[in-house]
Amino acid sequence: MKKNKTPQALKEKFQHSLVKIRPAKVADISALIEVENLCFSYDQLGRRNFHWMIQKANSLFLVIEYKTKIIGYGLVLINSGTSLARLYSICTLKEYQGHGLATELIEELEDRASYQKDCAYLRLEVKSDNKNAIKLYEKLGYRKFMEKAQYYDDGRAAFCYEKRIRVLKKKNRLNVPYYQQKTDFTCGPSCLMMALKTFSPKLEMNLSGELQIWREATTIFMTAGHGGCGPQGLALSAWKRGYRPELYLSHSHALFTDTVRSQEKKDIIEIVQKDFERKLVDNKIKIHRKAVSLPDLRAILKDGGIPIVLISTYHFDKNRIPHWVVVTAYDESFVYIHDPDQDVPGEHTGMISKAHIPIQEDQFLKISRWGKDKVTAVVVIYKT
Repeated sequence: MKKNKTPQALKEKFQHSLVKIRPAKVADISALIEVENLCFSYDQLGRRNFHWMIQKANSLFLVIEYKTKIIGYGLVLINSGTSLARLYSICTLKEYQGHGLATELIEELEDRASYQKDCAYLRLEVKSDNKNAIKLYEKLGYRKFMEKAQYYDDGRAAFCYEKRIRVLKKKNRLNVPYYQQKTDFTCGPSCLMMALKTFSPKLEMNLSGELQIWREATTIFMTAGHGGCGPQGLALSAWKRGYRPELYLSHSHALFTDTVRSQEKKDIIEIVQKDFERKLVDNKIKIHRKAVSLPDLRAILKDGGIPIVLISTYHFDKNRIPHWVVVTAYDESFVYIHDPDQDVPGEHTGMISKAHIPIQEDQFLKISRWGKDKVTAVVVIYKT
C-alpha cells in the first residue's frame, strides 16, 4: 500500500534564484518586527528602533527577501569618525536556514561597509555558547580579539570577533586591557589605568582608582562642573606609581582655559600647572617641547611605550571637548585607540566599538589637536 506524503515532503523546494538582498525601507518595519520576534527572545528591537536605524542612524541595513516575503535582515552600525563598523544584528527565519543566506548577507554587508562607508574592520559580538554562529564567523575569517564576562542577562560571556574587510599588512597590537570610565570627567585616569595594567596585570581598574588619580592629576579648579586631568598631572601620577613617563607638549601655556571666563579661575589653573611643571623638572621627567609626529608615534610603540593622547571629540560627536584616549597600535594606514568614553543612551554602541578603534592617519592628526591653538599633548608610559 502506498504511503501518503508527509507535510515535510510536500514542502516547496527552496529556490535560491528568488532570493533578493536589498536596503531596508520604512515600509518594511512591520515585517521586520515579525522576524525579530520570531528570531530573538531577548534585546528585541521595536518599531521606534527600526525606524531610527533606517532613517537616522549611520548604518547599513539590508533585508533578505524571498519572493515578496522578508525572511531576515542584517544591520551594521558605523562608528562616526573612524574606520570601524559593527555587525549589530543578523538573523534569518528558522525555516529558511541552511541555504547559505547568512553567509551571503554578511559578505554583502562587508562589501558595502568597505566601499560605501570606507570601513577597514567589521566587528561583532556573539554569545559564548552559540556554537553554530561562532563556527560560521570563524569560517568567514573572523578572529576573536576580546571576551566580555557576564555580558548577557543570563550571565553568559560575549565573544568579540573582528575581520579586516580591507586587506592590509598585519599589525602588531599592544595587549592593552580595555576599561570604560565610570564618570564623565575621568577619561585621563581611565587611560592611565589601562596603560599601567598593561605592565602590571594585577592592578585593579575601578572607580576608586579613577578618582584617586583624578584628585592627583586635575589642573581644573573652581570651574563649572568637574574638571579634567592635564598631561603634567597624569605623568606625575604614573611616576608616583613607579613607572617612567615622558611628555610631548606643543604649548607651554596652561591648558583647558579657553572656556574659563573668570580671570581668577584662570590664574588658579595656571598656578596648579606651574606647580606640576616644577615637580616634573625636580624628578627629571623628560618633556619634549614639540607636537608628537606620526614617526614619533611609531618609535614610541616600537620602544614599548604606551601613548595617552589628548584629542578633540568634534570629529566623533561635533562637541569640542578635550578627551584622553590610549593608542594601542599603528600600522601602515591606521592608528588604533582605546576610547574610555561612556556609552550614549540610545546609540547602541557598546565596548566592542570603543576598543582598538582604527583611525586613518590623516584623521588621527586632526583629532589629536585641541582648542583654537591646536594644542597637542601626549603622555607616554614606559614600564621603568
